[in-house]
Amino acid sequence: MKHPKTILTAITAAGLIALTTRRVAKRRATAAPPPDPTPPPVPRETPEGHYDARRGAAGYAPIVGTLGALAVPAVIVVFTNPPEGPGGGQAIAFAAGLLVVALIGSIIAAIALAAIGAESDLTPNLTSGIMYAAVAVVIALVDIVAAFEILASLALPQARPILLLITGAVGSLGVFFTALALGDSLATHPRHSPGYRDWKKTEWIASQGDANRATLRVTAIGVLPVIAGVMCRVSDLRLPEGTAAANTIILTGLALTVTAIVASALRTGHPGTEPSRGPRPWEAYATTLTTSSYTAFLLLLLP
Repeated sequence: MKHPKTILTAITAAGLIALTTRRVAKRRATAAPPPDPTPPPVPRETPEGHYDARRGAAGYAPIVGTLGALAVPAVIVVFTNPPEGPGGGQAIAFAAGLLVVALIGSIIAAIALAAIGAESDLTPNLTSGIMYAAVAVVIALVDIVAAFEILASLALPQARPILLLITGAVGSLGVFFTALALGDSLATHPRHSPGYRDWKKTEWIASQGDANRATLRVTAIGVLPVIAGVMCRVSDLRLPEGTAAANTIILTGLALTVTAIVASALRTGHPGTEPSRGPRPWEAYATTLTTSSYTAFLLLLLP
């Protein structure tokens, strides 16, 4: 055999390489962490037509705040150019009071909506928070239109009927837009949380069909007081006017506005590790019927 030393050296080197490779592979296998038996978290898919309540609230906040900016010059006009005629002083006081309530309501409602827009995640309690904040927004809108109707009853009597109808229309639209929050409430449900199935059994709205039906039902019931108020005014039925009645409706609007904003702030609180509660039926009907009833009584007190 030729070159026995060379062949022996090659065999020995190959054996050493194989032995070293085997030891390195064992060390790597020992040092490698065991595979994680838990599956990776399922990403939350965004459904088609998804509406982000946080972005909507943040977008509405500056628009609502603008209402307060519109109320300020209206108050200045009322005081600098008082209308002449009998009952002018009482009309000025009534209109100014409504405009001040609108100013306060629009500012604090804008802050409440901005706070909802600052939320980091969509949670079920945001729907109720938005509906409570909408109460202050609707009252501010109705008060601004009603204040112009009061002034028109003195300066432009021929425009009074159309402004009465506009006031009723604003109240009806306010009910509708408040109820719309229910239609988008399903997007805030924690679908991929561990206890979602048990939590879903306690919720009023469990599907998109439930959300759509709830929106229509709450809107249909919520506009009934406004419709009744408009029909009474068309039939020339109204409540006795006076300073006491005007002060009562002004203070009522202010109280409802402040209460709604406080309720919105409390409702957007998080309970901790448990899932938040979604909107309850009584909350949906309370918010819409409150604004609708306020609009109806205001219509009955307007000149």
